[in-house]
Amino acid sequence: MNRHSINRTPFMLLRLAPLLILVFLQLNSFGQNQSIGSWRDHLPYLRGKKVAVARDRIYCSSDEGFFAYRPGDQDVQRLSRLNGLNDFQIQDIAYSKSNKVLVIVYANTNIDLLYDNGSVFNMSDIKRKNIPGNKTVRSVTIDGDFAYLACGFGIVVINLPRREIKDTYILATGTSPDVLAVTSDDNHIYAACNNGVYRAALNDPFLSNPTGWTRILADSTGGGTFNQIVLFRNLLIVNYRKNNADTLLAWNGGWGAGLPNDLKNISNLQSLEKANNQLTVTEYTRFSVYDLQFNLVRRVDENLIAPAYFADGMPDDDGNSWIADRERGLVHIPSGSNSWEKIFPQGPYSSRIAAMQVMNGTLWAMHGPRSRNWLNAYRYDGFSRFDGASWKTFDGYTAQNPLFFGYNFFDNMSLTVDPSDKEHLFIGSSGSGLLEFRNDQVVAHYDTSNSTILAQVGNPTQYKVHGVSYDREGNVWVSNAGTAAVIQVFKSNRTWKRFFFPGAVNSTAITGDMIIDDFGSIWVSTFQNLGGKEGVLVFNPNNTIDNTADDRFEIVDFALNRVRCLAKDQDGTIWAGTEAGVYVFYPPSTLPQQILIKQNNTFQYLLSSEIVTAIAVDGANRKWVGTENGGLFLFSPDGQEQVLHLTTANSPLFSDNITALAIDGKSGEVYIGTDKGLLSYRSDAITADEEVVGCGNILVYPNPVRSEYTGPVAIQGLIPNGTVRITDIHGGLVFQTTALGTQAVWNGTDNSGKRVPTGVYVVYSTDEAGEFSCVTKVMMYR
Repeated sequence: MNRHSINRTPFMLLRLAPLLILVFLQLNSFGQNQSIGSWRDHLPYLRGKKVAVARDRIYCSSDEGFFAYRPGDQDVQRLSRLNGLNDFQIQDIAYSKSNKVLVIVYANTNIDLLYDNGSVFNMSDIKRKNIPGNKTVRSVTIDGDFAYLACGFGIVVINLPRREIKDTYILATGTSPDVLAVTSDDNHIYAACNNGVYRAALNDPFLSNPTGWTRILADSTGGGTFNQIVLFRNLLIVNYRKNNADTLLAWNGGWGAGLPNDLKNISNLQSLEKANNQLTVTEYTRFSVYDLQFNLVRRVDENLIAPAYFADGMPDDDGNSWIADRERGLVHIPSGSNSWEKIFPQGPYSSRIAAMQVMNGTLWAMHGPRSRNWLNAYRYDGFSRFDGASWKTFDGYTAQNPLFFGYNFFDNMSLTVDPSDKEHLFIGSSGSGLLEFRNDQVVAHYDTSNSTILAQVGNPTQYKVHGVSYDREGNVWVSNAGTAAVIQVFKSNRTWKRFFFPGAVNSTAITGDMIIDDFGSIWVSTFQNLGGKEGVLVFNPNNTIDNTADDRFEIVDFALNRVRCLAKDQDGTIWAGTEAGVYVFYPPSTLPQQILIKQNNTFQYLLSSEIVTAIAVDGANRKWVGTENGGLFLFSPDGQEQVLHLTTANSPLFSDNITALAIDGKSGEVYIGTDKGLLSYRSDAITADEEVVGCGNILVYPNPVRSEYTGPVAIQGLIPNGTVRITDIHGGLVFQTTALGTQAVWNGTDNSGKRVPTGVYVVYSTDEAGEFSCVTKVMMYR
């Protein structure tokens, strides 16, 4: 039985960046607040891939995430660029007990050495070096002080104590075989390759030369590959895979050595390893451990865990079994027990982020494959909900929430949340139409059978809804790409209506982002409109949805400069992200304008050399702008001042390719979707409640401020965009600033930059006219 699931939020250390203050507070009674400038990762952890047993912890990698679990205190720690690692998408991991280090090999051939004390040493030699042919690293094997990397071009040997590459072995002249796995003993090293099994003497001075290697087994029939290898009980065991069938072969000086019958009936072999004088065999549906006499010591299969999706497994010194499962993260089966538990940090099921929206503190994220051309990937990654602490994913894969099995709903691209009910939303698909969802249940699935939504012209099974948005009257507007009626509406009375734009939009047009301005106009990015203009379709039904005679529409022409995203700020200005920077509109005008800025003593248009993929507006009306290659920017409300520029070089950003942005106005947390996963950054601006004109509930954290704390002090609940004055207890002015929305940040210094002494300080907040004011106190220890 499944005893329970451990799902702990770990404490994350932060990596310093030149442009940011990155700190984690030991928070006081305000508990849930993140510190200003802190980061959180929101990666998927359920699709377990590799497992390694270390001295006091178990490491588990998933397709995108990586974490460590300490059985002693049941602590789960996320591991990523936020706390010292240097890359993403782990290919393989292996632990060296003698050197107390985990070798981490990434898919891009970068390598990290993660030590038991938490320090990380990066070895980017293979990644940086221009190596002819295939330089993929397939796997890593530890033998004593050496780590052997099986590569597409040969074998790379790392000297772990010296933290350097000792040698590179090329196994054959001409085209070197693709090495998939390596093993060794005191005398020889063996390599399982795509075309056979190779052997060389470890004391051979010509190991780096093909003359030192002998192929001891070839693929005589062709079409197969040798993908696993291990030395166990002086027996070389190799897996041969052909036509998706696996066969274990044994060699003790000659091929044909006997193996137990149990090992002759394997299927879908995932890993073959030696640990603690035991042989571990991980198949997709079972995990087996054998002793030195090939007696079966432990077996975990679908009689215990069903359905099983095993990817890797390892026993520890105490006989506990640890399995990386493709649907459950890390699975623990205690020694001598038939119970099991799954262990994983909180996170969504997918790293893809096509669109996001925050409503009343709840984040909804769409896991579609958003790209320049809105192309299909036919994935059922679905969508996820995050309440600030825990995630829930609704998708067509996991046993946990197989939501779309009955709806064939794939490639989720867009969403809109009901302003009156954060659990009610509409979700657009790039092929499956529109889904109405409420309280974790599907209300309806709309396509041509029950709505005005049309199939893409020339593609009768595709119903493309790339944009969806609520208006003030509760109507849901939909952009229906690849049809003559690219805008449709699901009215608040639950009836449908479609709109045509003769002479402006034809059925080839693909529509993307959709927003609605303060004048009721619907703005939709439009391209591939053969024979017509491309840019932004602006449509105003003139507050009479059913009367099309008074409708107005036009296409704002951007020609070859494709519009990739749209956003509306607090002043009602429309911001358009294009492949040549940012443009703005001031409705009801549809005239696009660029923002001229001065940089390096020259004038240029804002981000004119960047492809802008996402724009979000924070509580201070500042603009967060994501790009395809240049990372993330933060600009002042008018775009004239650059406040931040975050990249992978100066921050924990997973990637410089930003796919989506969303901001929780109440907390200031900025959710950043990248092509390598989702993370968030705690900003210093908070949106004011519309009802609040004076002070709200003032919150200062941390308070008191301890002497060892050097980070920023956040003050919330202030008069929106009001003046903030901090004085000493006698009324002497210490610091003055302006609130960003309803929050201000103080770094504990006076206006000259000097740290203030121990004492009580008074915080005053007033509006410009002096009509409203509020006051609170903060205690500083120095």
